[in-house]
Amino acid sequence: MIPNFYIIGSETKRPPSKKTIFTDGAPDDTFREGVDIELSHWIPNQTPELYKADTSTEICMNFVATESSKEWDLAINNHLDVDGILSVFTLVHSEFALEHRHTIIGAAEIGDFWGYSERPSQILFQGLTKLMFDLKGKEDIREIYAVCFEKVFELINEEPSDVVVLDGLNALQKSLNRVKSGEIQRHIVSDHFVNYQIPKELAELDIEKAIKIPRFNDLLQDNMWLIPSVRNHYDREKVQLVSVETPEGWFYDLWYPGYMWADTPDSWRAPGFEFSGSTNAYYYGHEPLNNAIVELNDLEKAKGQWILAKQLSPFQSIKGRDFPVILSFLHEDKPAVSSISPKDVTSKLSKAF
Repeated sequence: MIPNFYIIGSETKRPPSKKTIFTDGAPDDTFREGVDIELSHWIPNQTPELYKADTSTEICMNFVATESSKEWDLAINNHLDVDGILSVFTLVHSEFALEHRHTIIGAAEIGDFWGYSERPSQILFQGLTKLMFDLKGKEDIREIYAVCFEKVFELINEEPSDVVVLDGLNALQKSLNRVKSGEIQRHIVSDHFVNYQIPKELAELDIEKAIKIPRFNDLLQDNMWLIPSVRNHYDREKVQLVSVETPEGWFYDLWYPGYMWADTPDSWRAPGFEFSGSTNAYYYGHEPLNNAIVELNDLEKAKGQWILAKQLSPFQSIKGRDFPVILSFLHEDKPAVSSISPKDVTSKLSKAF
């Protein structure tokens, strides 16, 4: 158990430290080589290979499970999100965290990667995210962390009654049921490529729910017909083509795995990402996909163009779309209806995967 923590940006005084752990964020210029340690999946990082995992929370779990905490006296992070909160929580409340390892790591994966985890993790993620959003901008960031730590104990030990938490879980279940029932069709193309088809009946009810891309670490809400976490329940390590049928044609988005922005040694790495040298930022380039896009644009009869991302980060992709979508059919930076059928689009894109 680490006795103290500090969040960069806090107006509170930073405690002195003999040995500091910087977690889920790049260390600042106070990092002491050979004294302090980094436990983060941000890129680049200096996390020891022994502890590496997909989320910073799991990295911290690995650390506290194998390392004596006696010499370490301060944990530091530099931003506010669920994986960040749970990373520091794991270091500060190590015994409890290890007892609930699966639930806590699952919540971090929902937050950072649009992952799918079972109900206890969903409750923890949704409750923490709601509280985090409620407090952001109103309280000092270190105080937000402290309040969220207390919330972790409550969310893990008690059944939720908060309407936002329950509505989010229900929305996720409804979205999952649409795939289970076949209302939204899932077609596996290869080991790392899948196509999901949202029918025109749903698109006509609410087209925004058909083409929406949620924010990073967003609340689970009934604002999408196909919540990304549902696709990642089935196809976490696949490139996912989402097709939306309309009477005029089809909307298309190509989603890369949501974890691709981070250092994720336990997961398949999709092709095309090249670290740009800036924190968690990439150039994109995959020649087989470039060739497929040329073919698609040659076939296309509708007004618009198939656009591929060139620079990526957790908060940036194609203009008019967001990460982890790397390819869309667009007109004037907005989703547009393509004339090409899912069968033909899938045939062209499958050459790249």
